[in-house]
Amino acid sequence: MSIQKNQPQKATQKFVRRVVASAFILQAIIIGIKGNLDVHSGKPALDVIQGMIVQGIELIVKTHRTRKSVEKGDRIKKARIAQNPDD
Repeated sequence: MSIQKNQPQKATQKFVRRVVASAFILQAIIIGIKGNLDVHSGKPALDVIQGMIVQGIELIVKTHRTRKSVEKGDRIKKARIAQNPDD
């Protein structure tokens, strides 16, 4: 019975993870588009590339932190289930 209760929750979690992943991908695409627009508007290419690298690193750090947070949450949930399998 508890397996059936977890199905909608797992589907919701999977959906949320896909939305978050899509948001990170969209942010990376926006960084690239903005960089192209800046170069075409006449800004120095080296300055634009430097800014894009900084934004890219920030995005990588953000995705890494998000991934670690999700994994930590999953470990906590699995530990709770192991302690209280009837919940």
